[in-house]
Amino acid sequence: MKKNIYLVGFMGTGKSTIGSQLAKETGRRFIDTDREIERRLSMSVSAIFEKEGEQFFRREEKKLAFEIAGSSNLIVSTGGGTIMDPEILERFRATGIMICLYAGKSELIARLRRTNKRPTLRGGNLEDKITRLLEERNRIFREIPIKINTTSKTPREVVRKLLDLLKIRDGILDKLQNQDIDIS
Repeated sequence: MKKNIYLVGFMGTGKSTIGSQLAKETGRRFIDTDREIERRLSMSVSAIFEKEGEQFFRREEKKLAFEIAGSSNLIVSTGGGTIMDPEILERFRATGIMICLYAGKSELIARLRRTNKRPTLRGGNLEDKITRLLEERNRIFREIPIKINTTSKTPREVVRKLLDLLKIRDGILDKLQNQDIDIS
């Protein structure tokens, strides 16, 4: 049984695009947690936040995360706030390899300016919101031993780096999960 690979990190780091490409390269099934919640509820994440509220969304996210953790051989792109829930974080640690994608703040701002689909960034100054959320979330993201910098990289370049990392098989990858690895 192959462990899941969980791509975690801040919004705009490329988790969905990279996860989809990585799944194609590895023959694993791909799940984007935000898209799966949208599919199940027949609403966009933005609409869910507006109509039902963030707490409702987080409950649905947690149910899905626990369901995913009960499966194997998946590439999973998580929402930017998914692993802020300590129970989800522990479940993912126990059932797979987490890889944190990150990018420089100025690049994140540039990437996130191009979309209005991020409900946690609506209203107010975009840079201030990103700065505040990064401060809140980076304390958890820093705990993820395997990190890949996506700043100024194409998704293809990041996928190649991930494929090189994943060539390491069996128990060696598990051991890497406990060491800090930062691939720039």
